[in-house]
Amino acid sequence: PQTRVGMLSIALLLLLTGFADSSRILAIFPHPGKSHYDVFEPLLLTLAKRGHDVNVMSFYPQKTKVANYTDISLVGTVPLFLNALTFEMMGNMNGFDDFHGITGFGLNCCEPILSSKPVQDLLRSDKEFDLLIFEVFNINCFMGFAHRFKAPYIGISSTGLMAQHNFRLGNPQNPSYVPNLEFPFTDKMTFLERMLNAVSVVYMRFARLYYFDAVGERIARKYFGEDMPPLEEIANSIQLMFTNTHYSMNLPRPMVPAVVPLGGLHIKKPKPLPQNVEQYISEAKDGVILFSMGSLLLANSFPDEKRNAFMNAFAELPQKFIMKWENTTFPNQPSNLKTMQWLPQRDILAHPKVLAFITHGGLLGLSEAVYSGVPVIGIPIFGDQPSNIAAVVANGAGIKLSYSTLTKETILEALKKIIHDKSYKNNALKLASVYRDRPQEPLDTAVYWTEFVLRHNGTPFMQSAAVHQPWYENLLLDVIAAFAILLVVIFKVLLFIARRITVYLSNVLYNNNKVKKNV
Repeated sequence: PQTRVGMLSIALLLLLTGFADSSRILAIFPHPGKSHYDVFEPLLLTLAKRGHDVNVMSFYPQKTKVANYTDISLVGTVPLFLNALTFEMMGNMNGFDDFHGITGFGLNCCEPILSSKPVQDLLRSDKEFDLLIFEVFNINCFMGFAHRFKAPYIGISSTGLMAQHNFRLGNPQNPSYVPNLEFPFTDKMTFLERMLNAVSVVYMRFARLYYFDAVGERIARKYFGEDMPPLEEIANSIQLMFTNTHYSMNLPRPMVPAVVPLGGLHIKKPKPLPQNVEQYISEAKDGVILFSMGSLLLANSFPDEKRNAFMNAFAELPQKFIMKWENTTFPNQPSNLKTMQWLPQRDILAHPKVLAFITHGGLLGLSEAVYSGVPVIGIPIFGDQPSNIAAVVANGAGIKLSYSTLTKETILEALKKIIHDKSYKNNALKLASVYRDRPQEPLDTAVYWTEFVLRHNGTPFMQSAAVHQPWYENLLLDVIAAFAILLVVIFKVLLFIARRITVYLSNVLYNNNKVKKNV
């Protein structure tokens, strides 16, 4: 009896404290964008729920205490990226502008975050971790944590893979059919697009390596010590890379085993809508169209002529519209428009009466639309948005509008097309069917691979040999050069033989003619 009581006590203790093989995990998210953190949070909470000791460095600490979850708050170190950008600030940005803006911003975050008290307290502590999880986005200066805690690490991205991230994974980045994330290209490019794509990949690789990361490394050494290996070396020791992508939506591309696509990781089951929203949608006999420019761009910063173009187009249609609008008032608001300062986007998109989604093309909202089978009208502004919208358009599930040429006429034409041309809805439903058809839910996949790395104390056996190959070997330039030299040698030998034969035959013919003349 005493033995049985003892075993029951141990079992109860294990149930209360989580799994016996729980691990210590440090997750580092130094980008202040809310939409980025929304992708990562479900995985972190699930790992904590499974009994792992999860320590999270981020700008978005939990509002209520969560078991096994410790926040290391970065709030106050740099401004939050939430309703932070205006259309005037963004201007007419191209892919190179995006790259410089995003990477430069990341570099400017290194010093204030690493010098902050919560981070310094962590660095001076005697804590140990079994695994680190990094957001892989715009700069490498935070990779020094992997050196400090001597633990394997997983990378996670709220987007697809940027061109410069593929090199650390040995992942094929063939610019003839793999588009750079920051350009509006698909996997089927024209000659000029392939040329620009190739130039951008090479430029961004060298700019990151020899400028941004060089500066970031000097800052990192200040806080992680001069004995820290080069950041590029630490970056190349990545065990796995989680990406917020799925081939159906983001277009097929080759990926090494260390890349794990988790498109839709943040998508949860829809919740009942607030009563006023449910009533508004239910009473819309001609359907509803949702309009949101995301959590970062301020819709109320639309220039007057652009805003009026939308309102005049909406007023000519029988459908109702719901728009994310940060102000409490709206100039010249049409009767068929409902504005909300913050809206339950996922839950609205899941409503059967929603006909379309007007969006800037951020990957979270776009994933939710694809998951729900809702066609989109995309107005990409910056970052990966042009690439995201291009992929959905290539799937026949959306229409792209250029922000610079927005008029009442272009908006109205796109709306009428998306509403009345059933091919868009049919293609959106087909895309949703493929997007949702997986052997595991994305969250379950993420948990499995995270614990896989923990079980095996890293996964070097999954690393492609291409990671450590010199660039000329990876591109087979040495082999091509060897064949070129061989061909030159063969050509010269054949030329030499041909000349010798020609000389020999000339001599024979000359001698024969000479003999004939003598006769």
